[in-house]
Amino acid sequence: MKKEYFQLFVLAIIGFSFSSCALIFNGTRQSVSVKSMTQGSKIYIDGNYEGNDCVSMKLKRDRNHSVIIKKEGYQTEAMNIDSHVQPGWVAYGVLNNFALITDAVTGAWNSLDKTNIVVELEPNLTKKA
Repeated sequence: MKKEYFQLFVLAIIGFSFSSCALIFNGTRQSVSVKSMTQGSKIYIDGNYEGNDCVSMKLKRDRNHSVIIKKEGYQTEAMNIDSHVQPGWVAYGVLNNFALITDAVTGAWNSLDKTNIVVELEPNLTKKA
């Protein structure tokens, strides 16, 4: 009986040492929403057309992303969504070597700096001669 408990304990320790908290809790993607208050605006993320006016999607945490919102007759709005490492997950990873490797490779310990973007485009004020 004691041997079975010991084996269970050892399996639990092995399982814990191969766990990766950031991957489990964060995942490799993060939800981001982009909304234009200017009706009919086109939204591009990383150069790909994603929709008009309002887009919600899950972006990879391990890289930076670009957002462009445009409409004819209005100034184009461009911005970056930057990825950065969350220090708390790195500290945990240092204590648990396997988690350090897994979270670094998958990018799960990263976070995107913008998750809710709301923009109103400004009309072009160029006068025609």
